[in-house]
Amino acid sequence: MKPPATLTDGVVVLRDLREGDRAVVLSTMRDPLVQRWLNMPREPSDRDFDALLQTVREGWRSGDRFDYLVVENGDDVSLGAVIASRRHRDNYEIAYLARAAGRGRGLLARAVTLLCDALLDAGVGRLELRTHVENESSQRLAARCGFQREGTERKSIWLHGGRADAIVWSRLPEDRQ
Repeated sequence: MKPPATLTDGVVVLRDLREGDRAVVLSTMRDPLVQRWLNMPREPSDRDFDALLQTVREGWRSGDRFDYLVVENGDDVSLGAVIASRRHRDNYEIAYLARAAGRGRGLLARAVTLLCDALLDAGVGRLELRTHVENESSQRLAARCGFQREGTERKSIWLHGGRADAIVWSRLPEDRQ
């Protein structure tokens, strides 16, 4: 299963990560809110971007991970990213992040929904995502995108060198909005 290289709903465009995105991606990695909820390097450098670019390219080659940058239609500057990673039993886990310019306008919800719909259209039977228990904004986004809250996994994710609880969400083909 391989989703299209580019997806759009006419408002947002999901596209590949490119060398020209280096500055904005490094800036996003430095964003305090992104650093709060994700394991980003404390002081991101060109090496971190190079490693990310290699991870993204390898994920597409293997089919195990599909990373997309989120841009507005007509503007090619990254507002964030959505990622689908293959997990056991061919489920896919969705992850997302937004830089400040991409928050609060509903664009990330559109991007997550767009990617999820493409995966479900391709025959994926279950999508999952995990939110930190304290990250209420991420929980609201999951619900807006049609995910159903399933429960809390105790100490199931790593954050800043320690284990943390996560809320598990799922979206099935029959949950489509």
